[in-house]
Amino acid sequence: MLLFFAFIFRFILFPLPGYEVDLNTFSSWFGTAAQYGPRVFYNVVTWCDYPPFNVYIFWGLGSIANIYSLFGTPQMFYLIKLLPSFFDIATTAVIFIFLRKRTKFSTSLLVAGFYAFNPAIIINSAIWGQFDAIYTFFLLLSITLFLSSRPKLSIVTLVISLLTKPQSIAVAPLIVFLIFKKYGWKALLKSMFLGVATVLAIIIPFEWSNPIEFLSNIYFGAFEGYAYTSVNAFNLWALGGLWVKETVFLFATGWILFGVLVAFVLYTVHKRFHVSGELLVIFSAFVLFLGFFMLPTRIHERYLFPVLSIVALSFPFLKKIRPIYIIITLTCFVNQLYVLYYLNLGTFIPTDDWVVIGVSLINLVTFMYVLTLLWDEFKGRQWLIYEPNKINSNNKVEEGNNAKGQ
Repeated sequence: MLLFFAFIFRFILFPLPGYEVDLNTFSSWFGTAAQYGPRVFYNVVTWCDYPPFNVYIFWGLGSIANIYSLFGTPQMFYLIKLLPSFFDIATTAVIFIFLRKRTKFSTSLLVAGFYAFNPAIIINSAIWGQFDAIYTFFLLLSITLFLSSRPKLSIVTLVISLLTKPQSIAVAPLIVFLIFKKYGWKALLKSMFLGVATVLAIIIPFEWSNPIEFLSNIYFGAFEGYAYTSVNAFNLWALGGLWVKETVFLFATGWILFGVLVAFVLYTVHKRFHVSGELLVIFSAFVLFLGFFMLPTRIHERYLFPVLSIVALSFPFLKKIRPIYIIITLTCFVNQLYVLYYLNLGTFIPTDDWVVIGVSLINLVTFMYVLTLLWDEFKGRQWLIYEPNKINSNNKVEEGNNAKGQ
């Protein structure tokens, strides 16, 4: 019933205007894919910076639009918003299933409901019509599959996420490192082999002569098209203005900072995984994605979107995370709403806008607080513990006394 009403609520919101330029672009891609098929899509399309897994989506939905003559009608925009809304619901189901194995039904339902009706999630898919919900689903599935002792499937779903949107690269080092740490080289090599096979299976219909060059042209071509410090992301760089032309120094600074964060997170996981287990995995994925939003240049406003699904996995157990979830929900919602408003006005957000500065500062303070929590874990001041559940020696959750009493 929760999933049903969450979808109906989104469906009711479909008529609200998103960003018409984006919606028309998706409609054009749907039409091109339906007309020519995936094989030559990138050869005939005027421009497309979306990785190849999306083209199968464009092809399927475009074919449906052709059958029902939806192109050029208001219902076409409904079709575009339909798929990410379905993936919102699927992500909600993943959150519930993960939590239900670790806590009581009512708590699992409450957290899943908060995600299903989260305004920052709804505005992205049901109003704006963006596709961030799709790669978020596969990314979250990858994390939960690792935590369910399925490393090979974890890599496969991570690869699908990467072939949907490149932002998933933020947590890829963590998942690869964890598979090696927990299962060893053989399991990692087998998992990576399946990952490569997944890549080939998805892209061979597009390009079989030089798949590496094919993918690099798509990813780096799109990346080079946004050489600015912040592309409407209310992050560290937004404090100096949005759409500021990037220099080599600024680019290097942002990505070096993120690289240092990745190294520190992985070392903390190496040092503390045997103590804090799966909660450390979830928290580390959260830190990496939040850091990916805050630190590098060329970041868009919607890159904060997946953080909310990751944090939801630990919401019932970690009291220190709960206010962070509320804060990021608000800042993510305001960031998207504000950007969407100005996009529809056809103008840029002013450099000295107080909303941009205020929300960016809130995000920065939140990020700094999250880093102090990571530091506490690194120093052995354990706070990543299940409340009120505990983990036994087999890493399974049991109903029992508060873990602090162990």
